[in-house]
Amino acid sequence: MTKRITAFILATVCLLCCLSGCHDRKIDGEDVKGAEIPIYLCDQVYELDPALCLVNDSAYQICSLIYDTLFTLDANGKIQKSIVKSYEIKKDEKNKEYSMLITLKPDNYWSDGTPLSAEDVVFAWKRILDPAFSSDACALLYDILNAREAKQGDCSIDDVGIYAVDQLVLQVTFVGDIDYNAFLLNLCSVALAPLRERVVEKNGDWAKKPATTVNSGPFMIRRVNYGFDTSNYIDSSFAQLVLERNPFYRRAKDAKYLDTSVSPYRLIIDFSLTGEELLSAYASGEIFYVGEIPLDSRGNYKDTADINATLSAHTYYLNENADIKKADGTTEKLFANKNVRLALSAAIDRQAIADKVVFAKPATGFVTGKAFENGNSKTLFRTVGGDLFSAAADSSAAKSYIAASGINPADYTFAISVPAYDKVHIAIAEMVCAAWCDLGFNVTVSPVNLSVNDEKLAGEDVKDIFDDIFVEKFYANGFAVCAIDAIAPTADAFSVLAPFATEFSGQGQELTSAEYVVLPHRTGFASDAYNELIEKAYKAVGAERAALLHDAEKLLAEEMPVIPVIFNQTATLTSADLKNVKTDYFGFNSFTKVSLKNWIDYIETVAPSDAEEAAK
Repeated sequence: MTKRITAFILATVCLLCCLSGCHDRKIDGEDVKGAEIPIYLCDQVYELDPALCLVNDSAYQICSLIYDTLFTLDANGKIQKSIVKSYEIKKDEKNKEYSMLITLKPDNYWSDGTPLSAEDVVFAWKRILDPAFSSDACALLYDILNAREAKQGDCSIDDVGIYAVDQLVLQVTFVGDIDYNAFLLNLCSVALAPLRERVVEKNGDWAKKPATTVNSGPFMIRRVNYGFDTSNYIDSSFAQLVLERNPFYRRAKDAKYLDTSVSPYRLIIDFSLTGEELLSAYASGEIFYVGEIPLDSRGNYKDTADINATLSAHTYYLNENADIKKADGTTEKLFANKNVRLALSAAIDRQAIADKVVFAKPATGFVTGKAFENGNSKTLFRTVGGDLFSAAADSSAAKSYIAASGINPADYTFAISVPAYDKVHIAIAEMVCAAWCDLGFNVTVSPVNLSVNDEKLAGEDVKDIFDDIFVEKFYANGFAVCAIDAIAPTADAFSVLAPFATEFSGQGQELTSAEYVVLPHRTGFASDAYNELIEKAYKAVGAERAALLHDAEKLLAEEMPVIPVIFNQTATLTSADLKNVKTDYFGFNSFTKVSLKNWIDYIETVAPSDAEEAAK
């Protein structure tokens, strides 16, 4: 017995020594703050506004690491508290008043050490509800009193039922006795992440520059170099994004160790490697995680990669208001013709595109396979709704739709706009382009380049910043046809389907006159029948609501305002030396508690960041 006790004590002492060593290490007399892990997370991103990240999987992945939300959706589809400590639902049946008091945790801080407050939530939500702001996420807030009216200009934004009772308490007043679980599900969306008013309002480019951002998530943007030759937008020899531990994340300021809540010190993302170099570096142990496998090599990893379905669908937007050039020199709003839209959809071989992308499934509806049916993660909307589109191309149906449209495809010329930096999107566009050319249209693929941003705030030395013209033109409805990764704001099918209804579209209004005109979906799609279905679904609950949403999706399939092509999957490679990489329900990964075996061997001596020094 004595030997066992002695052994236990020795083991405990060794364990404590190891743990303390994780907190306090030195190399050549310099403090080391933790593991610096070389990874390849995703494609480069140039706009990190969480309210605008629903059109780009890479932007969503990074925003999910640097911005915290009130609640999160775990891998099993269960709602978990994040920055929220508790919430209380209050019902006054006599006066028909319904509200929720949400209390935030006291240890939520921004990366500059400023406490995260209820006012930050109020600002972020009212920003989305501002009539001038475009966001598909606005319908997530329409259960709040006067939220819908404020978005449509029928009342002041100050009348919306969102109030900061004090530093940590948020009061939300509702339009009635709503489905509170559905509302909590909405609060898992990164699009509704709190934001600091002073930071956002100070500079229009705040989300593009590390010097002008503060972050509330486990990581903050420490350094970025996009690595572009500004004259021709080709990769240079150095392109890097460094995500550094937010030293204030879920950590009392008097806590002894900086890694109390976030284990790794830095995630170092190198964008300068070719696909072949990236995979070689992973195989040789120089990179420990690959979040985006190069397209040309994906077939080699389809049986070994960790694959997860997402709430994202690669989707083509057709602008019904775009003037398309004709052979006779005139123009026509080609995509306002429903039969043209249906023909273009029928001509696409979704299965062939999914096979090309490798980590994808053919899109069989507008709502992806992971969305809940009636708020239940055990039953999926797509399973109940079945397939609305064929995985294979249907050339006979496409030609029939063209005949019904009354047009001659050879008379029309248009381009498919895609971001120039996204090789997967370009590869898909080339396949879609070929299919539409086979129908007789004159179609080209138009990669949209970045633009140099030379704007600087006084006293700042900010270099190598770019404007993502593709994203900016998308939100300005500046394309005839474009391709995006349409990410569902939440796992509720309503969040995908509602924006196609005019009063739920979330489109920013032109406020130059006193008249407020509610705009339809950004494609220009407007249908009274569809509006009625979504209005009924908004007011309904339970099985009735689910049935109405299925009817709405079927009606969309008959109109095809946008064309879903594939349901995206994430496919990742993780070294055996890297542990505790977690995946959420959206299909994206978290690195908050990752550990790297023998991490000290990979460290170069570095000076602590300003935030780390402030956190001491």
